[in-house]
Amino acid sequence: MAKVERALDESLATVVLDVDDLTAVIADVGLDVFMDQLIDELGREIGAFDPARVEHQIRSGFNYETPEHGLVEWMPTMVAGDVVSVKTVGYHPENPEKRKLPSVLATTALYDTTTGSLTTICEATLLTALRTGAASAVVTNVATGPGPLVLGVVGCGAQAVTQIHAISRVRSIDRLIVTDTNPAVALTLADRLPEGLPSPQVVDGSEFNKAVGQMDVICTCTSVPIGDGAVVDLSRARAGLHINAVGADFPGKTELPLDYLRSAVVIPDVIDQCLIEGEAQRLDRSELGPSMVDVLAGVVVPLVSAQTVFDSTGWSYEDLLSARLFRTHAIRLGLGTTVDLQRAPEDPYDPYESLRGTTAVPRSTERSPLARGLG
Repeated sequence: MAKVERALDESLATVVLDVDDLTAVIADVGLDVFMDQLIDELGREIGAFDPARVEHQIRSGFNYETPEHGLVEWMPTMVAGDVVSVKTVGYHPENPEKRKLPSVLATTALYDTTTGSLTTICEATLLTALRTGAASAVVTNVATGPGPLVLGVVGCGAQAVTQIHAISRVRSIDRLIVTDTNPAVALTLADRLPEGLPSPQVVDGSEFNKAVGQMDVICTCTSVPIGDGAVVDLSRARAGLHINAVGADFPGKTELPLDYLRSAVVIPDVIDQCLIEGEAQRLDRSELGPSMVDVLAGVVVPLVSAQTVFDSTGWSYEDLLSARLFRTHAIRLGLGTTVDLQRAPEDPYDPYESLRGTTAVPRSTERSPLARGLG
C-alpha cells in the first residue's frame, strides 16, 4: 500500500476535503471508474491483509435514546509507520423523514504516525455509502458464479443505490426486484440509480418474498427498528443464494431469520464487531464461516454453491482505504482547503508563543474562583 502523502512535507497544515471536492474527483474520473477503483482497492488490500502491519479496533461510541434513537461512534485503524485513520459516524434513522438529512453522517480524519499531526479531514458520508457498496461487490464476486444475476434489494434508501451500482460493476444484473416499507421511497429508486442499470421492479413485501426463489443475490439495507426483523422470508431461497446483509449496524438490530443464518455460511467483515452488532450477534463464534479476509485471500474452498451471508457491519480499514483513494485524486487535482489547525511554535517548549503578537494578551489581576475558594 502506497504511503499517504503529506499536504506539506515540513508543515502541520491540514487539508480539508469536503463533498464538493469528492464530487469534483468523481466528475474527473467518472462514477463507474471511481467505483471500480474502490472495488479493486478493497479487494486487493483486504485480500492481502497483514495484521502485523495493519492494526484495527472494533468501533465504539455512544448509543442513546434521547432525544431519539441514535448513535455517534468512532472507527480507528493504523497502518504501522504510516497513518492512523479515525472515522466518526452518526446514525439517526429518523433523519430522512424528520429533517431531510441522511441517516448516516460521517467524517474521516487521517493522522501522520511520525509526528501525530492531523493531515486530512475528509467527507465520509458519501464515501461510506460508496465503500459499503464496494465491499458487497468484492464479496459477491467471490461468492457467486459468472453470468448475469437476478438481484433483490430490501430497503430502497441511500445505501441501496451504491449496493446496486457496485454489484453491477462485477456482475451483469439481468433483473432487479426491490421492496421498501415506504412505497414512495421504492418508486423513486429508479431516478437515483446511475444510467444503464435495469429498471427496478417495485413490489410489496409479500410479492418480494414469493420471488426470493428466483434471486441469485439479495441485499438487505434497511433501517428496521431494533427487534423488528426479519425483513425478508428466505424459506424459498435457492441453493447458492448470496446475501449482503448491510443494515445490522446496531446492537439488537437484525434483518435476517435466525434459522437461515444457522444454515448458511456467514462471512463476517470484522468478527468481534459482528458478534456485537451484526447479524452474527445472535450466533456463537463457532457458528461463523470464514472471515472477509480469508474469503478474499482465497484461503477457503469456493463458495458459489453454498448459501452465503456477508455480515457487513462496516470495517474501519475500508474507511482508511477509501479516504486514501479520495485524497490521492484530490491532491492530483489540486483540490481541498489547507488550514493551520495545529500551528507549531518556533520554540516547541513555549505553548504561549502564538499568543505573543503585536497586541499583548490581556491578563486579569484576580485569582481564579477555585483559588479564591481555597483561601
